Amino acid sequence: MRRLSDLLQRFRRDESGAFMVIFALLAIVLIAVSGAVVDFTYTETARSRAQNALDAAALALQADINESNAAATIKTQAQTIMTERLADTAITAQVNSVTIDTTQGKLNLQAQITVPTAFVQLVGIKSITAQLTSEATQGSKDIEVSVALDTTGSMSGQKISELISATNTLIDLVVQTSQTPTYSKMAIVPWTQAVNVNTTYASGYSVASVRGAVTGPSSITGATWMSGTAKTISSVTRANPAVVQTSSANGFASGDYVFISGVSGMTNLNNNIYKVGTIVSGTKFDLLNTNGTNVDSSFWSAFWSWGSPQVTKCLNASCQVLVTTSTAHGHATGDTVYISGVGGMTTLNGTHVGAVGATTSTTYYLTDETAATALYSTYSGGGSSYCTLYGCTYYYFQNAAGGHNLYQVNNCATERTGTNAYTDVAPSTTFLSYNYLSGGGDCIGQAIQPLTSNKTTLHNLANSLTAANSTAGHLGLAWGWYMISPNFGYLWPAGSQPAAYGRSNLVKAVILMTDGEFNIQYYNGVLSKDSINGTSSQKINQNAINGSSQNQAVALCDAIKAPANDTILYTVGFDLNGDTNAIDLLQNCATSPADFFQASAGTNDLTADFTAIAQKLNELRLSK
Repeated sequence: MRRLSDLLQRFRRDESGAFMVIFALLAIVLIAVSGAVVDFTYTETARSRAQNALDAAALALQADINESNAAATIKTQAQTIMTERLADTAITAQVNSVTIDTTQGKLNLQAQITVPTAFVQLVGIKSITAQLTSEATQGSKDIEVSVALDTTGSMSGQKISELISATNTLIDLVVQTSQTPTYSKMAIVPWTQAVNVNTTYASGYSVASVRGAVTGPSSITGATWMSGTAKTISSVTRANPAVVQTSSANGFASGDYVFISGVSGMTNLNNNIYKVGTIVSGTKFDLLNTNGTNVDSSFWSAFWSWGSPQVTKCLNASCQVLVTTSTAHGHATGDTVYISGVGGMTTLNGTHVGAVGATTSTTYYLTDETAATALYSTYSGGGSSYCTLYGCTYYYFQNAAGGHNLYQVNNCATERTGTNAYTDVAPSTTFLSYNYLSGGGDCIGQAIQPLTSNKTTLHNLANSLTAANSTAGHLGLAWGWYMISPNFGYLWPAGSQPAAYGRSNLVKAVILMTDGEFNIQYYNGVLSKDSINGTSSQKINQNAINGSSQNQAVALCDAIKAPANDTILYTVGFDLNGDTNAIDLLQNCATSPADFFQASAGTNDLTADFTAIAQKLNELRLSK
């Protein structure tokens, strides 16, 4: 101790400057030592990311070990995957070796990363190298996974691009190139405010297989409001009552209802319905109002014979149009109809009017269409008569704004109702609901894809995704479940039919991805009055039968996770921006807290989350 004290005293008295040199050197060492913590932390983070990237490469490429020139190809592809996943040009990643054991189905990858230093380079350590190993072995279980993807309007722009990229990554990681001795299949369900079920995958499949047949039109074979032919009027007296004379015998009887048109001079008569009073002769009759009072023409202008003055006997008191159909129309009094394609009497086209007074199964009167309100040409042929009730091609309903809408059915489906609302029983037992939107539009463009191992098919669908419409998340969730349900299997070809629940060598999973609040639900296939999105004029004047989209989603989540279904439910919230309602819903829906993921937009988070799910799903085991 005395020697150390003497030495320190000498340093204190030394004026040669040698101590300052020593102190500077010590300072460099101290900085390097302190900064080493930063360097090694950065290195460890990089090593962890690189290990995840190498694991992803092993998982993705293991299925290719039996291909020709497999080692070289796998090495190149693994290098690409590592570089893309690291996304850091400062870090050098190198796949050094590929070892393949086809007997045991193993793929072993050896790699290293070189990470530049910031502080310890002061003492000559310019970089740190880490060795990595990953081994993937063929799993012993089959995989059936369904991915329900939110493609609503809020997913537009960069977010839909990120979703496409992440989905393509998921496909590559889950679906193996080789489907023996185990298989791995994926289904994709794009969803917005409805789900497009317009698929043609199996013989006999149709949209009707899912949500029931739609009642289509009856062909119109005739339409008229008159009995017999129009009679030319030769004169009308200025008297009380007015007396109408026709140029030839008219065949009218007292009490008949007639329609007058084309009169010159005494124009008060035109386009009105009248009643035939006393028959004066075969060509003359007193003219009455429909209430039975005299038509007093005493002070009217004189009748002129110019033009084409006519009087026509009506089929009934209101001069209503009688439509004849080739088959039973099925309309009842008070129903409404939609007519299109009528030739000649074109005023009927594109209207919805009351259908009452059905005289036979193939005839009915149009109560809101009369000769008094519209002058018709003669029917020349053609036309279709549509019912407008729920289940018909067109649906006529009162909207929440107090008006009425006529919506056309489309190829989308909405929620089930009744006791099987939250089950996966076959559609043949309980159909899903129709979807009615204006002009048949607003049904999502991309249809569901049942389970397949065809990566090209899956990639093509993923790359076609677009963003539009509102958010009915419960429908996406339901169809995510249906696609792996054996109860729906009869809809699909043999290769797409889900296996039975409860198989020990099978993994079933549903992945739900969404970016927002569930805000749409339905009543009879129309946006319900209590939907958050949509205008009053778009919504039916009824609240949803099953309640809110959120509540329906909760019930579906509970059903999917029921032990008997043996299904894992993953949820991914994308760009939720702290929405606690959405976070709570998705977190509670997931099978476990570890199965709920949150991803931020504008980052690689969504791809990372899909990669993490793929790693959980794959029965390819990382043995080293």
